[in-house]
Amino acid sequence: MTEGNMFLEKRAHPRVTAQIPVKYRLIEDQKEIESVFNRDNRNKTAHTLDVSLGGLYLSANVAVTAGSILRLDITVPDRLAAIAAFAEVAWSNESGLGLHFLAIRDDDLEVLKAYLTKISNP
Repeated sequence: MTEGNMFLEKRAHPRVTAQIPVKYRLIEDQKEIESVFNRDNRNKTAHTLDVSLGGLYLSANVAVTAGSILRLDITVPDRLAAIAAFAEVAWSNESGLGLHFLAIRDDDLEVLKAYLTKISNP
């Protein structure tokens, strides 16, 4: 096997390098999941390092384990309302978190897709 074939991309969606502000909150109670719009002062702020339609890499120094669920408010430039999503932590280390989207509205996914297309093809 040649060295170029050793690391084949396995993601369903290509990642795009982007620094997008994100507010996030660890979901620790089932009732919070049931109330998607429940907001309080436990929100933290970070930014993405890359984003795809399937998830994102969040640059955040927070101790969470794989399988944890986060509530995200993703601020896409030139859009007033943030994109709301729930994501599962796929991996976590000292540099950040790899997140996989669990729930995101179809129209918000289209907004994200349009933005990623725009910054991929300037």
